[in-house]
Amino acid sequence: MSNLVLIGMTGSGKTTIGKELSRRLPLSFIDMDEYIEAVSGFSIPELFKKGEEPFRSLETDACKALAAKKNSIISTGGGAVVKEANHQWLKKTGLIIWIDRPVRLIADDIQIEHRPLLKDGTDVLCDLYKEREKIYRQLADIIVINDRSLEETIDSLIEQLPKQYRKGDVS
Repeated sequence: MSNLVLIGMTGSGKTTIGKELSRRLPLSFIDMDEYIEAVSGFSIPELFKKGEEPFRSLETDACKALAAKKNSIISTGGGAVVKEANHQWLKKTGLIIWIDRPVRLIADDIQIEHRPLLKDGTDVLCDLYKEREKIYRQLADIIVINDRSLEETIDSLIEQLPKQYRKGDVS
């Protein structure tokens, strides 16, 4: 288990935090949505036009493939936890960190046009959070509340990491 796996709602800051964390730790950064786009040749919104279930299948394939990576920070899509089959792959690959950002802050920050599940507005955020909160909590080895500055959030996350991650001795 050499990876850090970031889970959380769409717009919770997983990618931003993951990129900054990779600058501070000796770990590379992988964005699962970017990986899916590269492998499929389609953008996430284009994939969702084909239906949520085909997208979730690609997401499961990505979970399996990325579970084989080492010394990486993996930012998952917000719904990667929805399929129970993905849980084993996420757990297998590394330490799971739930980036928990209050829904009101997500709604203030989010650009809906890039988030297919939010095409009908941000009210759906509360419903998605209610559906997924229990799953995020059960999977998480570490929970980080993202309601402060990026610097403070990263510092809080790093403080919670086992020493081997901070020192780069995660093989």
